[in-house]
Order: sequence, then C-alpha cells, then structure tokens
Amino acid sequence: MKQKDYLNPLNFGALALFLASATAYFFLYNTEVYDNSRFIGSFNQPIAEAQQEPKKLAALKALQGKGLEWAHYQFVDAIQDQDAEVVGLYVDAGMVLKDRSAIMTRLIEAPESWITLVERLGWDNETRLSGLFPVPRHLDALDDPFNEIKERYIVPHDMAFKNHYLEFKKIHDKWQHEKELELANVEVMCEQNTRCKIKNTPGILVEYEKKKPIAPTKDLILWLHPNITLMSAAILLKRPGVVDYLEQKGVTSRANEMVMSDQVVVIFEVSPTGDISYPEGITVKNLKLEERQTGQQTGSHF
Repeated sequence: MKQKDYLNPLNFGALALFLASATAYFFLYNTEVYDNSRFIGSFNQPIAEAQQEPKKLAALKALQGKGLEWAHYQFVDAIQDQDAEVVGLYVDAGMVLKDRSAIMTRLIEAPESWITLVERLGWDNETRLSGLFPVPRHLDALDDPFNEIKERYIVPHDMAFKNHYLEFKKIHDKWQHEKELELANVEVMCEQNTRCKIKNTPGILVEYEKKKPIAPTKDLILWLHPNITLMSAAILLKRPGVVDYLEQKGVTSRANEMVMSDQVVVIFEVSPTGDISYPEGITVKNLKLEERQTGQQTGSHF
C-alpha cells in the first residue's frame, strides 16, 4: 500500500516568510514606490527638450520640485482645485489642456474666476471657446433645463410607443385567434377522445409558442450626455458677464445636443433669454414589429 504524501507545514512557513520579505523590499527599497522616482522621472524628457527655453525649463523644475508628475490628469486636478500657481506652471511648461469638460466644470462651479482661468490657459479666442462642451453628470446646476428637455422628449416618445404597442396588439390578437382556432379544431377532431387531445394539443401549443409575438418594452427615459456651448451655459446660468465676454470673442453659437437614455440625440437651442427650442423638431425611435422580433429602428418626427 502506498504511503500518502502530506504537505509539510514548514513549507507554508517558508513561503510566508518569502512573501513578507518580497513585500518589504518592494515598499522599502523600490525607488519607484518609496521615492516616487517614476513620477519625478516623468520630467526627464520635457526638461531635456526645454534647455533652450528658460521660462519653460523653470516651470518644469518648479513642478518637479513640488513632487508632481508631468501628467495631464494632474493638470486637470489643479484646474479643478483652482490652484492658480500650479495651473500657471503647467501652462508655462507647455502642457495643453485636452479635457473640454474641465472648462465647463469651472464655468458652472466658479464662474467668477472663469474668465481669468481661460485667459491663463490661452483659451481666450473664438476657436478654443467655440463648439460643444460636455457637462459632467455629477453637476446639478443645469438639471432644471435638462429635465425640461427630457419632459419635452417624453411626449412624442410615449406617443410613438403607444402606436408601437397598438401594432403589436394587432399581431398578438391575430396570433391568439389562430392558436385558439387550431385548438378548437382538435376538440372537434377528437370529440371526447382524451388520448387524441393529449397527443395533438401539446404540439400545437409548442408551435404557436415559437411564433408568439414579443411584447415591446417601454424605455425609461433619462437625459444622459449633455453637450452644450459655453454661450448656452452662460445664459442658462444667468452669467451676463460671461455672455458679454463670449460675444466679444465672437462666440455666439447656442446649438446644443443631448443624448437620451434610448440613445436618441435631441438637438436644442437656447435663446438669449434662456428659452429652449427645437429647430429640427424631436426625432424618436419607431420600432416596426414582426412576429418574433422587433424590426429595424427608424425615425419619426413630432
């Protein structure tokens, strides 16, 4: 009879000791973790490239001296924290802001200092200030007008769903009638023969279940992704100083987009007085039903 092999408890102890030693080495002797050298080292290439640009070089070294990283996310963090000194250093060092939502966030949260910020960032021109800017979902300052858009969209959406369901109901009623007719034929054919009914009825039920129309499900409508112009935001936020500033820069567009929870994009405009309109109307999904699947989505205008 073979003797069973058992794991030696000493092996577990040795393994635990090894893992503890490796962890201690990683945190105590790994310079990337302990000295933050990976982040500090991120400045090596920018500094090497800025040797002939004293202002940029000084800004890079100042950022490095603060223990920061040459990384876009830290630039954005400084903007959101309203750390003017660090923002200025990143700008002087040549960092370019790529996150347009940061501009919108500061307009909503700190409109008093917004003009100073965009000028420090070098965004004080028509090209930079034009176009659509995403509104972060966690900000609620514009919830009222956004909810107004949602409610306006729900009206034609519900109308389209009602028509959609009525079309389904016709198909379902036809299917139900045909199934009941087949079952009635079995009753006539089998008369009082129970075995005959047991033999023929299940097959009919199975076949008709395969052809049963699928009932449509109504979407829960929410507004998800607003993308609006700075002019529209300034008007809705009632910031006349920002409105005047944007007009001086030639920024006048008030056309915006809102992506709804059913992925339909609503185009809307904001008037100078803050009224919302829909120059292209509102397009909603209109599903064409078939017996076992919904058809392709098409658009309907209301």
